[in-house]
Amino acid sequence: MHDYHGFRHAAIRYWERRRIIYNVVLLPPSALTYMLTAGISRAGDDYGWHPYQVLLLFLFSALGANICYSVAYALEFLFGSDDPASCWLRFGRSTAFASGLVFAVLLAAIGGKSIALMEFYFR
Repeated sequence: MHDYHGFRHAAIRYWERRRIIYNVVLLPPSALTYMLTAGISRAGDDYGWHPYQVLLLFLFSALGANICYSVAYALEFLFGSDDPASCWLRFGRSTAFASGLVFAVLLAAIGGKSIALMEFYFR
């Protein structure tokens, strides 16, 4: 007999603990590429947008990143198993988290650059 309630609870606990790590890791690449791109594109010009507008764009980006993080639950319930010897529990979860994190860092860097360029071109 399978314990689906316990499996579901363990899966949610596993992924929600890593959501904090995911969000913290995405902060530096987005902020760094924003600062570099904004510094190069403005080069002595006055700020075009109010800082709250830029912060709002970063919050929308963070919301989008957390929606994308929810794909982990789809993977969990497609490939997951409550069997302790399953490959998903041993290797699949950590591989999915690491590969998703690398892809998300790339997207965060692109997002930081895009926010800086939007601020420059649409002022």
